[in-house]
Amino acid sequence: MEITGVLAVIAVLGVGFAAYFAKLWLSAKAELAELAARSEANTDLDQKTALMKAEFEALSQRLLNERAKELTSQHSDSLTQILKPLSTELDTFKKRINEVYENETRDRVSLRQEIVSLKALNQKMSEDAINLTRALKGENKTAGNWGELVLEQVLSTSGLREGYEYSRQQSFTGEEGSRLQPDVVISLPDEKCLIVDAKLSLKDYERAMSAVDDTERLDALKAHANSLKAHVRGLSGKNYAGLPGITTVDFVIMFVPVEPAFSAAFETHPQLFTDALAQGVVIASPSTLLALLRTVEHVWRIEHQNRNTRQIADLGGKLYDQFVLFAESFQDVGDKIRRSQEAFEKAGQRLSTGRGNLVRRAEQLKTLGVSSTKQMPGELQDLDD
Repeated sequence: MEITGVLAVIAVLGVGFAAYFAKLWLSAKAELAELAARSEANTDLDQKTALMKAEFEALSQRLLNERAKELTSQHSDSLTQILKPLSTELDTFKKRINEVYENETRDRVSLRQEIVSLKALNQKMSEDAINLTRALKGENKTAGNWGELVLEQVLSTSGLREGYEYSRQQSFTGEEGSRLQPDVVISLPDEKCLIVDAKLSLKDYERAMSAVDDTERLDALKAHANSLKAHVRGLSGKNYAGLPGITTVDFVIMFVPVEPAFSAAFETHPQLFTDALAQGVVIASPSTLLALLRTVEHVWRIEHQNRNTRQIADLGGKLYDQFVLFAESFQDVGDKIRRSQEAFEKAGQRLSTGRGNLVRRAEQLKTLGVSSTKQMPGELQDLDD
């Protein structure tokens, strides 16, 4: 009986323990199912949050890149268009100033060298002319060619340039159809010109240099002076001042290519110069003509410098205009940058300020249990607060 009772008690206890463990197992199973469901929901939420975050970051980066690229392109093109003409004007201005100073320095050095060699050159020209005159023996054509040769040497020494400040053997037609061909036409800055004639016979002067006594020499010198007077009358009668197409000064240069022949004529006839001037003719020797042409060259140099100065002033005005355009465009670029900054700040406000902004919603997701390895920048959190 006792054994049966013990067994009964054991059986009852076994059933009770079995029922308790069965209930405990069912409860644990239910909790495990609930935990699995919650884990699956959290995993799905994490995936959606990560996807939203990735899409937002990609969209933000794309918008910022496009805006930055647009602004960079616009600003680069604007600055290039502004600076290109300004750079061109600056280069032209600098080049022109350098040319002016280089030309002025070169002219000064050249003038100093020419003054030093002028005396020796005139002496050599006189000696060569005397020797050639003695060989001419009254051949007028040869004498004329010699005069033109000496005239060409004087012109080359003067610094004037053929084709620019003077021309040779230029033909003109007079009022009555006559053809005139002066040896040299010298241009002046005031659009006038100066006629130089070198067709002069030195036959009588050569005869005076070859005379064996004073009487013969004086007679030859008088004939030489009269020959010059006759040539003066011939030049005066050609009326170069009335030629159509050119404007001449009120006198013509009659060139005597031999200094001693020039001096001898004035010694024989002291009024020769004033008489010739009254007829619109100026008699010149190599030295006096060279002095005159050097004066003309100096006047031309001043004229070129004045023209350069006017060009520099014009370039300076254009440069100033370019500076004004640059300043205006620079200000416009600044305005665009400010507007871009304002747009950037507005986008930032939409990102982190106001109800329902993206920063706040992202933080709410994190509060709901979204797992993340990144931390929202403190500046954006402060703005959201």
